[in-house]
Amino acid sequence: MKLKNAAACLLMVGSLIAPAASNGQDKTPRASVDDLIDWSDPLALSEQKLMAIFDAHTRKLGRSVYHRGTIDETITDISIGLRDLGKTTFENTLFTGRFEVVDIYVVYSTRTGRIISFGASMSKERLTKKKHEELKAILAQKTGDTKPVPVKLSGDRTGIQWTNPNYLAQLADGPSYVQLRVLPLPSVPSVTKTVAQPQAQPTLNADLDALLNFGSLWQWTPDDFEKNYVLKLEDQKMQQKPPQFEWVSNARSRARLSRHMFSNVETNLTMFGGSTKVEEAILEFVNGKASRATISFYNRGDSGDIEVTEFDRRFKTIGQNLGQIMKVAPKRQIMSANAALPVTGWMWSAPTGIALLEHNEYKTAKPEFLRLKLAAPNQADWSMGKLAVGVQRMELLKRVTKTPEGDVYISGVPMVDQGQKGYCVAASCQRLFEYMRIPCDQHEMAKLVSVDAESGANIMTMQKSLAKIDGAFRVSFKPLVNPELYYSGNGKRRVSDKEFLSIIKENVEKGVPLLWGLILGQKPEDPPLPRGGQISGGHMRMVIGYNLAKNQVIFTDSWGAGHELKRMAMPDAYDVTMGLYSMAPRGL
Repeated sequence: MKLKNAAACLLMVGSLIAPAASNGQDKTPRASVDDLIDWSDPLALSEQKLMAIFDAHTRKLGRSVYHRGTIDETITDISIGLRDLGKTTFENTLFTGRFEVVDIYVVYSTRTGRIISFGASMSKERLTKKKHEELKAILAQKTGDTKPVPVKLSGDRTGIQWTNPNYLAQLADGPSYVQLRVLPLPSVPSVTKTVAQPQAQPTLNADLDALLNFGSLWQWTPDDFEKNYVLKLEDQKMQQKPPQFEWVSNARSRARLSRHMFSNVETNLTMFGGSTKVEEAILEFVNGKASRATISFYNRGDSGDIEVTEFDRRFKTIGQNLGQIMKVAPKRQIMSANAALPVTGWMWSAPTGIALLEHNEYKTAKPEFLRLKLAAPNQADWSMGKLAVGVQRMELLKRVTKTPEGDVYISGVPMVDQGQKGYCVAASCQRLFEYMRIPCDQHEMAKLVSVDAESGANIMTMQKSLAKIDGAFRVSFKPLVNPELYYSGNGKRRVSDKEFLSIIKENVEKGVPLLWGLILGQKPEDPPLPRGGQISGGHMRMVIGYNLAKNQVIFTDSWGAGHELKRMAMPDAYDVTMGLYSMAPRGL
């Protein structure tokens, strides 16, 4: 699940349920969501009762069938889903077994002891039109509302909503699942009490026109950048001025300015004298000097849908402003043959720098992104749309680092921060492709791998999508641990723990990072999962190394600075793995 205050990525646990045995000896543990919900007041379910229901299964199996985490001091998150229990799988059902539930989440307020959000996800693949209508009829009867209304949910998702005097019930339509949600009614201030006025949020602004002053920009060091823009500090109480940017890496090689740097207040990013809004800007430093920048004026994951006429207006306005600044005429840019989405680009080349304005072809599809890439005269590499030979085997081998403590890991994997979106799959792929010198950002990748910005990617859908795009990027995609085999094999991975280690060693020693789909929060890791971030549910990260002496996996998360190199015990990593994939240039 994804809370507003958590940069979360929900990679749904799965959309296939292990088949029951036909010989009457099926011992698959099951539970009914009906045991959790009193439809007169479903939000009154106590945490103690919830845990007691599933504790019985835990005692029987000897392993926990749920995960309990703390989002912050006021919120508790409990998730129950299809999870590895040795040779079996735990199943949930809804409405006397009529609907199979993929996973459940329950979020409590520790102050009131009441639920603030309940969700039960059902596979869209299995929810036929007839079953969907049956589900709606049941909800009308349970809630007492026979006239539900359509609602627009976060991102571009839609749903249906029933209203009860005590709560709201919704059916949210996702890319590969339908989620039943139960939420509190919107709070209404009492007319008999004085309503306290909310504290005014700080005004956060950042004018990015300094990034267009090539005469000085390419001389900036990270220290110079901090003098021009205010750094976001770990301790917000220490801020003397409203923060404007954050370092994406501890090495201060990438700085990120984002409209969604905080979940509860937006940063007003602008360019061209304040006339044009910006979603995000990334400034890169090479050898201690500013060298490249990428400015996102529009991307559907952050901005939502846009009318074509408005998209055209923004594109033309930005182009006109660039012409006045660069004082040269643009040339149509021929995109790299490795581009997976049809992209149109216009390039302005001047002695002081290069600007490339790109957008996806949207005449037959929705506008997905509008971005501007800037580069110093000597830094216009493959990322600026130039044809590249691609990364070579010997170059990858040089990136393998070995330490006296026994660490063997791949260095030089670029950091990308997925931000507040469920883009862990897309961001991980962007990092891998940048490492391989294949131009594609997470917004393009999100479109390709069917990612929903709010809910992340279903692991089965994600795997199928990745398999489809290997030809577009001229890479070879290989499922090394395949979730399809996991579910069809009743929880067996078809890969032993020794094979798991062997796969990691082989690829790391070649300098090839692996995409890693897993379940968070079930096993300890170093450093621990960040407080206030995602602590449970499905996720994708990258395996970049190992330590045989300490029996550890070394990995990295797409969560920004501080998440470049992390560790987990090898047996624990094996236990939580749902999928492991290689994607590398063909021939490696």
